[in-house]
Amino acid sequence: MVVSFIALFVSLGGAGYAAVSLPRNSVGNAQLQNGSVGNWKLKSNAVGAKKIINGSVGAKQVNSSQLQLRVSSSCSTGAISAVGLSGSVTCTPTLGNEYGSNTAATTLGTSATHVATQSLAAGSSYLVMAYPHAVITAGSGGQHVEVDCTLSVPAGPGTPPPANPTTTTKTLAVDVASTANPAAGTIPLVLPVASSTSVQPATVNCTDTAANPSTPAPTVKVDTTISAIQTANNN
Repeated sequence: MVVSFIALFVSLGGAGYAAVSLPRNSVGNAQLQNGSVGNWKLKSNAVGAKKIINGSVGAKQVNSSQLQLRVSSSCSTGAISAVGLSGSVTCTPTLGNEYGSNTAATTLGTSATHVATQSLAAGSSYLVMAYPHAVITAGSGGQHVEVDCTLSVPAGPGTPPPANPTTTTKTLAVDVASTANPAAGTIPLVLPVASSTSVQPATVNCTDTAANPSTPAPTVKVDTTISAIQTANNN
């Protein structure tokens, strides 16, 4: 009987010893049941980047209240002011771009004379403004002089060649008393320009006419500012 109890004690003690003293590398994938390792069995910071397959974690595996997903939309007009956690965007209106330049004084010739050009970027409509400033000196004695200035932009898309440009023309009429007293004036020009798929040049051209062509021709010098305000964004 004593021998039997000793044998039973040794057998139970040996099994318990084996259960807590496993040889190194003896437990592998085959010894683990599917789903047997839970969250509490993982050591903190035990799973790092090297333990995760590249591209294996997607939107369904992350907490969308803590991580921002990829941007999933865009703004048809305006600009993005905020991006939500789900990737949605909030849009806000934006001011249009402005373009402009100043030119030095150009002496007008016997025909239409180019005074200024401003390039307009493709993909938007514009409001183009120019303010030619003319200084007229009489050729001799008193003269009545008219200065015509034209703001011109090529026709937009859809117009078959030859394309007719969009233009606006205004006239400055002055009486110059004498060669010693030149006259001056400004001609405001405003032109809406439709959107185009290519760069458009907005140009200012001017010409002058004297009422008395028999006398020496007057001298007319014109300088101008030319500017454009974008009225529709390039999407």
